[in-house]
Amino acid sequence: MVRIFSIILLLVTLANAEVRTLWQTLHDYNTIVEPVHDGRQDTHKVNPFLSYTNIGTDFGFLGPAENQLGWQPGQIGATLGDGPFEWAGIWHSLSRLARMKESTLNFSACYPAQIAPAFQPKVSAIRLVIRGKGRVKIDLVDEKNNLLWSEVREIDHQEFSHEVYALKTETLLSVKMLEWIVEPGSDLDIDRVDFSIQTPDVTFDQWVFLVSYAKALTCWSPATGLVRDRAHIDDGSFDSISATGLFCLATAAAASENIVTKDFAKQVMHSAYRAATPLRGPYQLLPHFAKKSDDGKIAIHEGTEYSTIDTALFYIGLILSAQICDDQEMLTQLINDVKKIQLAPLITPDGYVSHGVMADGKTIIPYQWKDWGGETALVIILQHLAEPSLKAAMSKDGVPHQGTGFIAEIQSLLLPDFDSEAIDAISLVNWKLVRTSLLTEQKSYLSNNFPENSFAKQGFYGLSAGEQKHGMGYFVGGSALTNQLLLHPHYVLMSAAIDANPTSVIDLLQKMERNNIFTPWGMVENVSITTGETLPMIGSLNACFEALGAYHLHKKISGGTNAIYDASREITEMRSALKIFYP
Repeated sequence: MVRIFSIILLLVTLANAEVRTLWQTLHDYNTIVEPVHDGRQDTHKVNPFLSYTNIGTDFGFLGPAENQLGWQPGQIGATLGDGPFEWAGIWHSLSRLARMKESTLNFSACYPAQIAPAFQPKVSAIRLVIRGKGRVKIDLVDEKNNLLWSEVREIDHQEFSHEVYALKTETLLSVKMLEWIVEPGSDLDIDRVDFSIQTPDVTFDQWVFLVSYAKALTCWSPATGLVRDRAHIDDGSFDSISATGLFCLATAAAASENIVTKDFAKQVMHSAYRAATPLRGPYQLLPHFAKKSDDGKIAIHEGTEYSTIDTALFYIGLILSAQICDDQEMLTQLINDVKKIQLAPLITPDGYVSHGVMADGKTIIPYQWKDWGGETALVIILQHLAEPSLKAAMSKDGVPHQGTGFIAEIQSLLLPDFDSEAIDAISLVNWKLVRTSLLTEQKSYLSNNFPENSFAKQGFYGLSAGEQKHGMGYFVGGSALTNQLLLHPHYVLMSAAIDANPTSVIDLLQKMERNNIFTPWGMVENVSITTGETLPMIGSLNACFEALGAYHLHKKISGGTNAIYDASREITEMRSALKIFYP
């Protein structure tokens, strides 16, 4: 009876929109340098690919005494003399890269400007977590380095304490930088800088989708029409084709919720199509990653391949987007382009499709999509959109590789068919049963293996794939592996709609919010269950996974039309291709 009452109370709470105040870390100084000893480090070199703020922007050092700034685990500090040139600090860009002067942060509407005013949060205060003795100054400046706001405070704290600075949000409409400066004669350590965020008046499930979509939107480049692999890198330096396709779909879903306009969703889709079409390579496949070459044109990124799965994610994402946006001309063009893809040379006699073609345009990759899971399924669907007569095959073991979370869910971000309990005709597996069984394994992994861990006691899960602990390489985890200490929480949202108890997902997301894992700038990339340290990197592929998963969770809780699933059911060619699984 108590449980039933709790669920009813939570549902009533979810149904009510509300304005809330949350904290968003601007910079926590955890992800820059791996400490090599206790105490302050004697270097502050910055690798621009690995060093970034928690909101996906860059930062740097300032002041004549900047070389006296030193890192220690989770903090940065300085002990300065009394001379007039003994001052140092850090600047933080608040929108994109510092040299991009046109990109600023509006404190009264702090999400990208494409998001409608009714869905915009506000920045209402700054919080400095600091210890030591001395004077610290915080400046907010515009793109021309004009001072917009400034405050100096005398600090005398033996332990880390909070210094909160109230702001007049309406006067801070175009802020480029936040700078803090340790003044002469000070001995101070700074743990992090936070923003107080006032949310729009939305329900929690709406907020989850809004946050996740805004995270993905920070990676979109109007200059190229593609999506950057990471929010904090330059336009055209490392663009993700798969994330671009999924972002188009997430934007169409956002338009169906009036978070952005339908015209913007069409703009995103058309610009992506124009950018990707010249990239079609051998057998009309698209590359995994792209970059702007010396002549200014977008080309395949060196060291990557022409990929069947990336081609599938791009075209299926855009096909569904065109249907949602009621753009029949684009839908017809996309279907025609897919039918030109030549997959027959990439298929083994047993029906397995190759991963693609090497960047030389000639060498077929000797690995095929055999493993059971969503990636293989999407490649087979592409195959039957292109050439319905081709033979298709995948493993019949019904086992996601290593129990890796995203593998069982990626297909259902786009298509409703795999929610069925029917046995599919290719792998002879009940997909819903496998997915729910994996979710049960994921939920129990920490409690079974690390019962005293604080994250286990709170019911956290998320063994999937993404960046390593410090963002220095790709890592694949899973519930079939032992001693997994790194969670990739995007799986929580990817699997949310398959959960029989969506209120439990909301409960977990609220715990993640309190633990600074689900933030107003989105889900962190990963979290260590041993230290609690998070990697706040904004990566576009996982951001799109999260946005689409959050959309399906929102529709499951709020009801109403699921624009993505309805689009899938309305496209004749998509229904025909899905018959390969569900005749």
